[in-house]
Amino acid sequence: MIPAIRILYAVLTACALIQPDIARSEAWPAKPVRWIQSSAPGSSADIIGRILSDRLGAKWGLQVVSDSRPGAAGNIAAQAAARAAPDGYNYFLAVASTLAVNPYTFKSLPFDVERDFVPVINIGISPFMIAVNPALPVNSMAELIVFAQANPGKLSFATSGARNLQHITGEMLKLRSGINIVNVPYKGSPFAAQDTIAGRTEIYIDSVPAMSSHLGSDRLRIIGVTSRDRLPGFETIPTVAEAVPGFAAVGWFALLAPTGTPYEALARVNKDLNDILALTEVSELLRRNGVFNGGGTLDEVQRFLRSERTLWQEAIQKAGIQPE
Repeated sequence: MIPAIRILYAVLTACALIQPDIARSEAWPAKPVRWIQSSAPGSSADIIGRILSDRLGAKWGLQVVSDSRPGAAGNIAAQAAARAAPDGYNYFLAVASTLAVNPYTFKSLPFDVERDFVPVINIGISPFMIAVNPALPVNSMAELIVFAQANPGKLSFATSGARNLQHITGEMLKLRSGINIVNVPYKGSPFAAQDTIAGRTEIYIDSVPAMSSHLGSDRLRIIGVTSRDRLPGFETIPTVAEAVPGFAAVGWFALLAPTGTPYEALARVNKDLNDILALTEVSELLRRNGVFNGGGTLDEVQRFLRSERTLWQEAIQKAGIQPE
């Protein structure tokens, strides 16, 4: 009897040790989940985050809280996310500029992109469109490149700011096509658009939402999109890659978590967000905000983010943009 009692005791002890882990796994999520983000409430990024977090919260039967930490080009939010508890209840809704540009345009950062975060899912890419003033005698990207090559340094491209994704996209275009055009940074998209419409700049590079009001108008001629493939809903606009083979430069939104977050939580969030991103109503809402082609596995988003850091680092360094 004694050996049998000892065996029974050992089995019961093992079950007691294992059960808390099972309970924790099955109970997750058991409290509100926090999404830290760098954009102010009401911004495009905030709207995109809420489209997904509201549906995720409804799926789980609890609240997914948006924690806005704007400022310092996204570095404040990134630092807060990097220092958050890796318990499965803290996530970082990140944009391309914070994770793929800031590491190469700031001399120092209060976080390390590769060390402090683990990717969860690619929410989607956010391409740019290239437009020209209608007075410019070009109707396509190929014609723009030929014209710019014949007039080096005489054309300027307007962007919504200096050292941002649009500016660096223009620099990347210069490098890949061998043209010499000059960046004119503005304090916001409306000013960049207005000066291109007025003819003070000839070329304008900006996001799909910023360009949307000019589609089909005679104020600006949109001649290219910077994604690898033509965009759903904008199939008539050729890609830049059709004139400059291999060219692609896009912003993006991704969800990450602090390093050390349990794999079970990462996998669950990835699966549930993939389900949500596959909904027609959600993809339509995201497209209206200039976001396309989201979703994928944990491994796929990891590879995507690494390739994006390499792409933007190379463009920044070749353009001679120095860290500040």
